[in-house]
Amino acid sequence: MIKREIPVIGISTEIDIPGRISVKRKYVDAVLQAGGIPFILPFTDNVQILQSVVSFIDGLLLTGGGDISPVIYGESTLPECGECCRDRDDFDYALLRLASERQIPVLGICRGMQIINTYFGGTLYQDLPAQYPSEINHRSPDAFMILQHNVRCLRTGKLYSVTGKESLKVSSIHHQAVKKLACGFKASAFADDGVIESIESDSEHIWGVQFHPELQAVEGDEAMKKLFVYFISQARTLSC
Repeated sequence: MIKREIPVIGISTEIDIPGRISVKRKYVDAVLQAGGIPFILPFTDNVQILQSVVSFIDGLLLTGGGDISPVIYGESTLPECGECCRDRDDFDYALLRLASERQIPVLGICRGMQIINTYFGGTLYQDLPAQYPSEINHRSPDAFMILQHNVRCLRTGKLYSVTGKESLKVSSIHHQAVKKLACGFKASAFADDGVIESIESDSEHIWGVQFHPELQAVEGDEAMKKLFVYFISQARTLSC
C-alpha cells in the first residue's frame, strides 16, 4: 500500500457529451479545498484497469448526473424517467464494488447516492412529481439556478455528527430519490416532505447525500465544507 500524507480521492466521470469524458469542476475544487488530491477516474469497461485505478485511490466520490436505468432495480421504465446510460451505470457499479471490497470511504452525491442505494438492493422514485407529489420543488427548472430547501438531520446520523446542525439549507437538482432503502443502510436526513436526503451504511464507510454540497462548499458554506473535510479525513486514515 502506498503511504502518503495527502489522500487521493477518485472522482467518477460523466459521458453526457459525445466524445468527451468529463467531471464538473466544483467536485474537484471541493476536494482540493478540503485537503485531498482529486483523481479523475478514466471511463472504461476494462475491469483490470479499474481494479488498478481503485487500488491507487484512498476514497471514492460518486458524482451526479443522469438517471439510473430502472431495469437495474427490477422496474419498468416510466415515461417520466429521464435518459439513462447503461454504460455509466455499469461503470459506477464497478467502481462502487471495487471500493467496497477495499473498504475505502465512499461518498455519493445526488445520482451517486442513488447508485449506492440501487447497488445494494434499494429502489428509486423514477420521477418525484409523478410518484411523490409535494409542494417542495427538488429540481431547478433552470440549469443555472440552484434551488435550496431545508433538510432535517437525525441526531443519530452522520450529517448531524459532521455539521452539528439539525437543519441545513441545501442545493437541490434532482427529480429522482430513494424509494425503498437498501438493506444495511439507514436514512439519516429528510426533506420537509419526507424525501430521503442522506443514507449511510452500517459499516460506516459508505454514505451519500441527495443534494449537492460541492456547490455550496466552494462558495464558503461552512457546513458543506465540513462534509468534504470529514470525507477526506476518512480517506486519510487509510492513506497514512
